[in-house]
Amino acid sequence: MNFIVDILITGLAYSILAMGISITFKVLNVADLTVDGSFPLGSVVAAVAIINGMPVIVALGLALIAGTLAGLVTGWLHVKLNIQTLLSGILTMSGLYTINLLIGDDRANIALFNEKMLFSVPTWFPKAYTSYYPLIVLIILVGLIQLAIEWFLKTKRGYMLKVAGDNPQLVISLGEDLNKYKYLGLALSNGIIALSGAIVMMLSRYYDLSMGSGMLVVGLASVVLGDTLLHFTKAKVTTIAIVGALLYRFSIAIALSLNMHPSFLKLLTVVIFVAAIVIQKQSWGSITKKLGGQFNASINKHPQAISSKHSK
Repeated sequence: MNFIVDILITGLAYSILAMGISITFKVLNVADLTVDGSFPLGSVVAAVAIINGMPVIVALGLALIAGTLAGLVTGWLHVKLNIQTLLSGILTMSGLYTINLLIGDDRANIALFNEKMLFSVPTWFPKAYTSYYPLIVLIILVGLIQLAIEWFLKTKRGYMLKVAGDNPQLVISLGEDLNKYKYLGLALSNGIIALSGAIVMMLSRYYDLSMGSGMLVVGLASVVLGDTLLHFTKAKVTTIAIVGALLYRFSIAIALSLNMHPSFLKLLTVVIFVAAIVIQKQSWGSITKKLGGQFNASINKHPQAISSKHSK
């Protein structure tokens, strides 16, 4: 039971990261490398805020704002300086390495074991169920973030953001500023990613400068896994991200339970990512081939009926 609870806790914590990445990857249809910088940015901002006696809710809000600003910088590099989105993210990510060091007062890691955090169990909570408290908090938190994202995507700006990813020319033809939605998508995505970094830091009670390394691949692997599993359903973008993050964490937990060395986890992440993409492509190909075969068989079996139908 503890094994399952640990997977759920970790998976839900990183599902917020996956939801943030899905906004750029699935909605805006771009791959943003700012992730590896904005994730630890949210962590260090929240850590410094808590050390200085600020409430947890304020620390989370500051992390959200910091990530939003990082996304706006990436958008500015892309829109104003005409730098490709991928390169803009790399530049912002590289600059955030120094920014994160400055915010942390030149400390590469910060321990917060004695601080009151989001997952600190209150005195009124039953002692027999203290191990479930982080899970309960995360279920509520992830649910609220999911509802907020889905509500936004149903607004006018949310619909236009989706159109900007699917058909940029349509946005222009409707008289809207395409660049505005690029700013919006990048800012919203990195704000949620930084919030995820703050939550993961509070869960582990530890900030490390390198904790953002490979987060883009982790998030993308989660999104692709969820998309592979729920591809033929009407699941929402956020649901795909949550299910994928849980499935990814389950895969990692199984690997660790089989005594795989932790140094191989990044390689395992890449393998999971590639396997999910290959499976998704093969499933699409097999279904298309199957439907095509059924259609051809139907034509051969009832050629007159089909021809008469078209003639009508």
